[in-house]
Amino acid sequence: MENSKISFKLSQHIQSIQGSPTLSLNETANKLRADGAAVINLAIGEPLNDCPREAVVRARDELESRQIKYSPTSGNKDLKEAIQCYTEEYYGRTPSLTNITVTVGAKQALFNLLQVLLDPEDEVILFQPYWVSYPEMVKLARGKPVLVPTDENFFPEIDNVLSAITEKTKVIILNSPNNPTGAVYPTELIAALVDLCETRNIFLVLDDIYHQLVFEPAEWVPGYVFTSQSIDKSHLIIINGISKTYGMTGFRIGWAVGPSVVIQAMNKLQSHSTSGASSLLQEAALGALSEGAETLKELRKLIRTNRDTLISELKKINGIKIHPPGGTFYCFPDFRDLTGDSQQLAALLLEKAFLATVPGAAFGQEGFLRMSYTCTTEEILESTRRIRWAVDPDSPQEISIAGKLYHRTWEIT
Repeated sequence: MENSKISFKLSQHIQSIQGSPTLSLNETANKLRADGAAVINLAIGEPLNDCPREAVVRARDELESRQIKYSPTSGNKDLKEAIQCYTEEYYGRTPSLTNITVTVGAKQALFNLLQVLLDPEDEVILFQPYWVSYPEMVKLARGKPVLVPTDENFFPEIDNVLSAITEKTKVIILNSPNNPTGAVYPTELIAALVDLCETRNIFLVLDDIYHQLVFEPAEWVPGYVFTSQSIDKSHLIIINGISKTYGMTGFRIGWAVGPSVVIQAMNKLQSHSTSGASSLLQEAALGALSEGAETLKELRKLIRTNRDTLISELKKINGIKIHPPGGTFYCFPDFRDLTGDSQQLAALLLEKAFLATVPGAAFGQEGFLRMSYTCTTEEILESTRRIRWAVDPDSPQEISIAGKLYHRTWEIT
């Protein structure tokens, strides 16, 4: 009997959503590497440092208890108390435990938040370029993304923000330090956005997942500095987690801090989806928050060295412009003097130079590539050598990669 083709009808809603290009590229790079290709992966936003030892110790002790059970939907009390102390230290505010919810990564915190804030066709202002998941999360919550462009420093103009506001505007998402650009927004811009949102009753979602990864002279300033409102009366909502700061992307622990009524709504939603985050991984997160300072110090040192090396080498390549990132572990070089097609360029670098990057189109900004510099410094140097060979017509036509000789037979257009 011949197999007939089966067609499954999925919802129109999910068919309107794009998959994450960064995760897809990472999978492609890993597959090529597993097949023997000498791939360097600058696509994934993942620190390669070891996680804090205390995180492992606490997780191991929890495992050895053989009592890995359900956790409260909003998170374990001891972890929420640690987040409470963290918020007091870095934000100057002490939330109550009802102002805190623990989630399966910061991504789930954002997802849950948008689900409980948005009604159909409510508008969310995003600054362009934006993190790839923001527009899709907004659409999954049946909201409408509204894009506001940024200047040559990747900062939005407050007048452009004001022009984008309508009676449907419900949320503004602010990510500083920023993914994909590494931009750290100036104090006066943060102050203006906080004042705007508190005055207009618009939620300002501060995605602070990179707030401890800042390079001097840039300075991160918490949004709470600019409001006199209590946490329960403020329109500010903080998103954070352990993934980037401590190199613990696989542990999937994040949190949100905000008005109790919003946080309790997020807990209600989470009670019907994932329930509480893993009790085992919450113990690891508690270890990171309590004893992770040395890990963070080492990560900052590595990415500062890599950032400086990458910027220096990219500036030597004809046709590339770069604005030095003030934070995160990303840079967002401008290739528009060479090509306006970032997807084609990223594909060429992966196919010909075995170098994984993320096309700017994924972030709403054509002609750019996002590059993560969390790998070794030697890989940074090798990456820029391959980029120069692939895109600079004045470079030698031959290159040796992992002992094999390759010839450039194309021109970038």
